[in-house]
Amino acid sequence: MKRFLIKIALFGIIILLSVFCVFYQADGWSDPFYKRFTSPKQNSLILGSSRVSLGIVPSVINNEIPGTASYNYAFTYNTSPYGPVYLESIKRKLDTLQNGQLFILGVDPWVLSSDNQNPNDLAGFTESNEFLGTLQSVNSKPNFSYLLNHYSEPYIKILYNRSPRVVEDDGFLKMTLTLTQEQRLQKRQQNILDYAKKRQDFALSSLRLSYLNKTVNFLETYGDVYLVRLPIDGELLQIENDLAPNFDRVMTNLALEQNISYFDFSKEGQHYNFIDAHHLTLDSAKKLSLKLAAKIKGSAPFNESNIQ
Repeated sequence: MKRFLIKIALFGIIILLSVFCVFYQADGWSDPFYKRFTSPKQNSLILGSSRVSLGIVPSVINNEIPGTASYNYAFTYNTSPYGPVYLESIKRKLDTLQNGQLFILGVDPWVLSSDNQNPNDLAGFTESNEFLGTLQSVNSKPNFSYLLNHYSEPYIKILYNRSPRVVEDDGFLKMTLTLTQEQRLQKRQQNILDYAKKRQDFALSSLRLSYLNKTVNFLETYGDVYLVRLPIDGELLQIENDLAPNFDRVMTNLALEQNISYFDFSKEGQHYNFIDAHHLTLDSAKKLSLKLAAKIKGSAPFNESNIQ
């Protein structure tokens, strides 16, 4: 009996070691989010939705603004809208021992809206049940909690998965798949239809706006904060203007109250290329990041001319 128990224990240890070895192989190719939860605490965070995740390149910002070590900690409009969940995750990720940091916050109507009948009902904020709402550690490698609870593929795929998206060391989500013009048009058309439908179920949330303010207040303790609205397709912009007709005025007022800069590129979509209707291609993401870095470098002590 004793020998049997020893064999069972050894077998269990072998299984656990095998699982650990597989988990340790998980990287930026395994999943579009996982790698960000395995890196150490970061400073100079880039925040927002998938537009920012694919649209602002930290390496470009860091090259253009010496002394900056920005890190892309943006996810999706439904997992990282502004609210208590995202703010607490930001606090876990931020290196609060560093001052003089740079914070870029992507804003648009979707990350400040809720898809419930009462957009200010905290209990209806669905991101509480997603990974940002459940992960206690966002700096662990391997991150067992994420892999056990939020990795959606069979674990064996960790060993050979090579998706068309890869999270780089600076948190940037790079699309490695080259799409044809026809594929982009199809994705654009589908995006427009999807967001036109979502528009019917979403409403701007004053509670989310208050948490954007709280996020700005928290980050200002450690450095300079900039609000940025990224370029998108003109037809999608019309849908967003229908959802939040006064959105830019709201952001302008917030920037004035907080004494920070707001850069609005939303109407410049014709100058960029998109994977669909709002996610920038890699070349356009680099182009936008260069322009954003120039805006940041050129922003004088705050005045209303910084809102543009």
